[in-house]
Formats: sequence, C-alpha cells, structure tokens
Amino acid sequence: MLAFINQIKGVLSRQDLLKYLLKSDLKVRYKNKALGFLWAVLDPFFMMLIYIVLVKFIFQRGGPQYPILLFTGLLSYRWFMFSTGNNVSVLVKNSKLLQTVKFPFSVLVINEVNIGLFNFLLGLIVLAPMLFIFDAEISWNLLWLPVIIFVQFVFTFGVGLLLSVSGLYFRDLQHILLFVLRIILYLSPILYEISYIPERYKQLYLICNPFASMIDSYKNILVKGVPPNSYFLIFVAYAFIFLIIGGYFFQKREHNFAKDV
Repeated sequence: MLAFINQIKGVLSRQDLLKYLLKSDLKVRYKNKALGFLWAVLDPFFMMLIYIVLVKFIFQRGGPQYPILLFTGLLSYRWFMFSTGNNVSVLVKNSKLLQTVKFPFSVLVINEVNIGLFNFLLGLIVLAPMLFIFDAEISWNLLWLPVIIFVQFVFTFGVGLLLSVSGLYFRDLQHILLFVLRIILYLSPILYEISYIPERYKQLYLICNPFASMIDSYKNILVKGVPPNSYFLIFVAYAFIFLIIGGYFFQKREHNFAKDV
C-alpha cells in the first residue's frame, strides 16, 4: 500500500511534466499524418466496419444496435490495448531519459495511459451522434460514465506499471503481449453480448474476466440506458489490486532502471 501511495504522490508532484509529455507525444505521433488526430477515431471505426461485415452479413448475427454496441466495446478496449502495448516497452524506449534526468519514472507509464484516454475521448465525440442514429436509450445512467472511465484509468495504469517493469527485464514480452491482447479481445464481450455466454458459465466468466464487466458496463450506460453491470465492483477490485501490485514492483525496481535499461 505504501508503494501505491508513493507512486501517486510522485505522479501528482510532476503534473507539469505530465502535461508536457502528453502535448509533445501527441504532436510527434500525429504531426506527419494527413488526417492527424482523426486517426484516433478512424482506427476503431474501420475495425467496427470490418466486424459488422463479418458478423451481420456473413454470419448474419447481431441486432439493429449491433454497430453502436460494437463501436462502444472497441473504443474502451482500444484504450487499454493502446496504452498497455506501449507501456510494455516504455522504459526501454526512454532509456536515455532514464539515465540523464531524475524524475518519477511512473510519469512515463501514466503518460501512455493519458494518450489512450485522449484517443478514447475523441472516439466518444464520434459515438455521440451514433447514439441517436441507432436509437440508444439516453438516461440518467450516463452519469456513471466518469466513474467507469476513472476505474478503467486506474486499472490500465496498474497493469502498465506491472508490464513496464516486466518488459524491461524480459524484452520478448512485447511480442507475446500482442498475441495476448488479441486473445482478450475475443474472450471479452466486444464482438458479442454477455447473453451469448451459457448461463452455467456466466458467473465464472464475469468474475474471472475483468474486461467483461467493464465493457458491458459501458454498453449498459451508453446504449441500453441501464446501470453498470452488476459485477462492476469486481472490476473495481481488479483495478486497485493491479494498481497496488504494479506500484509495489515498480517502486521496488525503480532505483535500478537507469542501470538495467
């Protein structure tokens, strides 16, 4: 718990550095692209179109709201996938910075989470008109959105801390992670609804897969107009468990990063 508190203090003490890294990284990533920040939205949008063709027209599954349910799931998972995929090698990529400047290195991890969040928020702008096009149920449950975003932020940050340390000492992890992230995509209720899971396995599925309640909660409040998934508290528990474990291992090894990178 002390490691968790120290990591949070370190990040909060360098908000100026966080803002600088976010602005500079966004400029570098999008400045040479003709469509700029639009790619943050176009990527999940094109993925949605591919899966719509596959599911609705080839397998003839999915209902009238399938496109918006799919886009909602892809947006939230892409945030996690983008940030986690970058964080597994973030310490290695910033090796010179680690060796020359003294600052809380967890700032590098949270910066990747912030970039993923920025892309997610851009996606929500595109999602907004789709809510009306596909007759989503708009209700007061939309007020849950900041809560779910915050919990996903904590979860993604915790996983990022853990993987950034692991990726420093096990360089092949970034290649393995690409495969794992793809498997998680198909094991989570993004391309399908939780109702497709057999009833006898549903409870186990929701408990063991933290993405299940997270993604289903986004779909509930944004499209279906109902409260978050009843297993959402389990996702909250996962988020803080990963944050505490990730913070512990990160702080334990942080003083060796400049030497081991």
